[in-house]
Amino acid sequence: MKTVIEFTKGNKKLPKTTYILNVGSAHDCPSDKLGLCEVSDKCYAKKAEIQYPDVLPFRKRQRNVFNRCNAETIASGLLDSSKRSRKNKMLHFRFSEAGDFRSQKDCDKMADICRILSANGVKCYGYTARTDLDLTGLLLFASVNVSNDLNSWKAKGANRFKAVEKYTKKNLRCAGSCKICDICSRFKGKTVEVEIH
Repeated sequence: MKTVIEFTKGNKKLPKTTYILNVGSAHDCPSDKLGLCEVSDKCYAKKAEIQYPDVLPFRKRQRNVFNRCNAETIASGLLDSSKRSRKNKMLHFRFSEAGDFRSQKDCDKMADICRILSANGVKCYGYTARTDLDLTGLLLFASVNVSNDLNSWKAKGANRFKAVEKYTKKNLRCAGSCKICDICSRFKGKTVEVEIH
């Protein structure tokens, strides 16, 4: 029996050509538990899991598939879905809309997924606060946006995705919609401010 890879095609702020895969939920986010998340009390992913009853079970199923399947199976499942899609072929792959890596093994598996997708012409990007892990392999195949200043990952090629109460004039600004902006997937080594909402 073929494994079903559960993912979403876009959301309110992302085009349907962006396929999204979470390695966990905000409810059990390791970065939050480790104190690495700078916006724990304002996390939009947590709000969605509370506000919409189907979201948390869906993200838990995504985590179970991520745990059970190897990188090749996951990447092949995403690529097969893209090939079958008439309108919304996968142009971008986003990891960690919610939750975060639990271990170096998770991070390395995501790097392998991104390696395979990149080789097939898919631009990969995502977000993490797990700056305590080695992100080097992931940075080879994806634009990585880190949400804290630990371990100098910005100097090593990650973007610093910084939540601010009010925009400054020092850095790039998140437009709040990836339908009109691609800063997070295009740049490396930049600071991108996002207004807390």
